[in-house]
Amino acid sequence: MKSFDIEKTPYFDLTQTLNCGQVFRFKENDGCYDVFALDHYAHIETKSDRYAVQCDDADFFGRYFDFDTDYASIQSEVGDRGFLSSAIEYGKGIHILRQDALETVFSFLISQNNHIPRIKGIIERMCKGLGKDMGGYYAFPDVEALANAGEEYFSSIGAGYRASYLDRTAKALLKADIEDYRALDTQSLRARLTALHGVGRKVADCILLFGFNRFDVFPVDTWIKKIFETEYPKTPAEKMSSLLVEKYGKNAGFVQQWLFYYKRENDV
Repeated sequence: MKSFDIEKTPYFDLTQTLNCGQVFRFKENDGCYDVFALDHYAHIETKSDRYAVQCDDADFFGRYFDFDTDYASIQSEVGDRGFLSSAIEYGKGIHILRQDALETVFSFLISQNNHIPRIKGIIERMCKGLGKDMGGYYAFPDVEALANAGEEYFSSIGAGYRASYLDRTAKALLKADIEDYRALDTQSLRARLTALHGVGRKVADCILLFGFNRFDVFPVDTWIKKIFETEYPKTPAEKMSSLLVEKYGKNAGFVQQWLFYYKRENDV
């Protein structure tokens, strides 16, 4: 195991980053976190002035937590001295994780009309049943294992109606290299994602944001609708998403996370 420290700053908060709805493969216990991504693992302890990390790959987790992005600059650029600035101040420590695209696709298929403990449980059972045993934890399954599992398997781990989404999407992705999608522009990539069984606009935008780090997207869910229902009355979610991308441009994805987290945590 490798060890390194992450300095505590106003612009990175591990709890906010992990609990803002973008990721599900982690466990929290009394200020300590076990974080799993692909076939990697990190144990992170919260200290007074830092986070102490023990992991299998320090370079991987350095990239995963996105320390190369200047969050202070983005927050300064988009602040409005109003509701958005309040949301930014509240969730100032959120980083958008650099997640694997395949893992994000299946995680957000499972997340539909679901609650977080159940999402985490389904993903954990899927990893245990189909992923490689890494010694103490299981890797996220590769596309071959997912494609060969079958719809009945996904039903057996509690996926419900999402079982067919998981099965058919896995079989579709077996015929393509999802990493090749990164060469596509955002609109073309969204079209490729929504062609997958069970992936609608909101799930596609979550995958674009969290799995491909496209920040010119704005996933719209119930919380976002509540925030903008006065500004955009009776506006369908897809249209609202497009209007918000126009409004916030290249930083739309960051803005969405700050607003979503603030609204969900405070229901103001």
